Amino acid sequence: MQPFDNPTLPRKVGAGRGWRWCVEAFYIVREQPLTWVLLALVYLLIHFAISLVPMIGNLIGAIVAPVFAAGFVMAASKSERGEELELADLFAGFRLMPGPLMQVGAMFFILMLTATLAVVAAGMATGVLGGLAGGHIEAGQRAAASGGVVGLLMLLMAVVVFVVSLSYWFAPAQVALGGVAPWPAVRSSLSAGLSNWLPLLVAGLTLSVLGLLALLPLGLGLLLWFPVAYVTAYTSWKDIFGQQAQPS
Repeated sequence: MQPFDNPTLPRKVGAGRGWRWCVEAFYIVREQPLTWVLLALVYLLIHFAISLVPMIGNLIGAIVAPVFAAGFVMAASKSERGEELELADLFAGFRLMPGPLMQVGAMFFILMLTATLAVVAAGMATGVLGGLAGGHIEAGQRAAASGGVVGLLMLLMAVVVFVVSLSYWFAPAQVALGGVAPWPAVRSSLSAGLSNWLPLLVAGLTLSVLGLLALLPLGLGLLLWFPVAYVTAYTSWKDIFGQQAQPS
């Protein structure tokens, strides 16, 4: 299927849908839990091996991450159709559309790097200006001002990372299931994320709490948490885009 450049506009849904996305993802994973655990375990081992590559491990991991994410969302779609999953589904993105998905990974890496450097530059500029003005205030006031600036920069970094992450959340599913070209997929993901930032925040907080609970049984719960997290990307995409997008 040829990718198209003009995806349809995303829906806007209520905050409560963020919780429902996680619940629906759990129901999908529950249908074939052992296979999902196998997919998660193999992916984590591959990710760990890639991270060991000197110098460029993180870059490689960022570029291939959407390919594996596409494998998870396509597996979720397959499972929802009542079909039996297999290990090969994890690598479906590599078989069907590796180029476009790797482009999504490269774009997200560049966007995140640019945003991080911009925040760091803002912090350095603030530090220089604070240093120039430091001679006119007392030490205690200077420390309080410095702490306030650091807190503000940390908040800014969190907001920037969240916003940039919105450009990625729906992108692998847009490419794999919606047939959207890489850059339009990133743009439409950002547009959908900005329109639905509140349910996405609810979903993120829900997954964070579930992740902490998954750590309790010696971390073994993560083998189920990872599939649920990835399938949540599918259930949210289906809610926002699914009925409108062209199936691949």
